[in-house]
Amino acid sequence: MPDISSGVIAGAGVATVTAASLIPGVNLEAVTAAFAGALFFMVFSKDLSWAAKLGYFVFSWIAGYFVSAEMVARGWTETAAVPAMFVGIFVVVVCISLMEWIQEGKTPGWIVTIADFVVRGRKDG
Repeated sequence: MPDISSGVIAGAGVATVTAASLIPGVNLEAVTAAFAGALFFMVFSKDLSWAAKLGYFVFSWIAGYFVSAEMVARGWTETAAVPAMFVGIFVVVVCISLMEWIQEGKTPGWIVTIADFVVRGRKDG
């Protein structure tokens, strides 16, 4: 059974998406997809307090919206939905792992994988 904070945040998100639909010029596709990405992260983050979940949720939602809008503006993608959802999911994961790296000194696994790939590419080429 999900905790009450997940339901409260989801309800607030639905209310915000509804309010955003009243503002002209807002890309609702990006708002909705960024909301979905942020909600996906929030639902699967079990070891965080409700305040941390709320903070990461808002950060993820805003980052998903703005990064997807930038990608559409640069012509990297035709629609904003898919980039908004993936940025909404991964921006917080990346930021949390970088904060843990700074605080604890343990390099995140995704950075090790990328570094190994780059080093292996230099040896092969």
